[in-house]
Amino acid sequence: MNKIAVAFNEAARLCQSSGSEHSPEDPADLSDLVNSFFESGGFDEATMFRRDRDVSDGYWSESETKSMLLDLLRYDEEDDVKQMVRKETEHACEMSVGHGLSEDFKRRLMSHLRDKGFDAGLCKSRWDRLGRNLLSGAYEYVDVCTNGVRYIVEVNLVAQLEIARPTASYSSLLEIIPPIFVGKPEELKRVVKLMCKAMRESMKAEDMQLPPWRRSGYMQSKWFARYKRTVNEVSFRPTISFPAKINLMAKMG
Repeated sequence: MNKIAVAFNEAARLCQSSGSEHSPEDPADLSDLVNSFFESGGFDEATMFRRDRDVSDGYWSESETKSMLLDLLRYDEEDDVKQMVRKETEHACEMSVGHGLSEDFKRRLMSHLRDKGFDAGLCKSRWDRLGRNLLSGAYEYVDVCTNGVRYIVEVNLVAQLEIARPTASYSSLLEIIPPIFVGKPEELKRVVKLMCKAMRESMKAEDMQLPPWRRSGYMQSKWFARYKRTVNEVSFRPTISFPAKINLMAKMG
C-alpha cells in the first residue's frame, strides 16, 4: 500500500500545471501513469485499477487488434477539419526537404498550418521519472484547436512505435498506421495503448525484454503528460541545399 501511495503522489505531481502549461485532458491519464509504475512488478493491475472497459483491455487476437485499429484510423469523411489539416500537413511535407525529418520541421509545420488559418500550436510535453519503471523524458508534437475540439498531428507515428526484431504479426499492425496521423487525443490514446499491448506481446514472443522507452507509460506520456503550448511562428520555406546557398551568396556579393 505504501508503494501505491507513492505512485499516486508522484503521478499527481506530474500532472500539475502553471502559466501557459496544460495538464492532461483525461483524468484517466493519472491512472495510466500509476499503472506504468507497476508495469513490470508483481501486481495485478487489472484488479487493483479496474476502470471502464476500453479497446485495449483484455486479450485480443491479431485479427481483433487489427480490426480495432482500422476502426480507429478509418478516414472520417464527415470531419472536414481533419481532412483539411491532413491535406495541409501533406503539402507541408512535400515542401520540406527530408519529408518532415528535419529538426525544426514540427515548428515549421505549425507555422504553415497557422498561415492557412488553423489555430495550430507546438506542444512540448515533459515528464519526470516515476519510480524504476518510467524514465523521464520530453517530446514535441503539433496540435490544432477548433470549435472546442483538439486534434493531434503526427507526421511519422510509425517511427514512435517501431521495435527491434518485430514479429510478423506486429509488423502487419505497423503497416496499418498511416504516414500522417490527424486525430483527437482519445483516438490517438487508444491507438497507442493497442500498439503498446501488441508491442509487449511481440517482444515476449522473441524472448526480449521491453525497453523502458517502449513501455505504455512512457509512450503515452509523449502526448498525454503535461505540456506547454506555444504559437511562435517561423518562416516556412523549402530547405536550400548547400551548393544553392553558395550560388545565392555569390550573386548577392
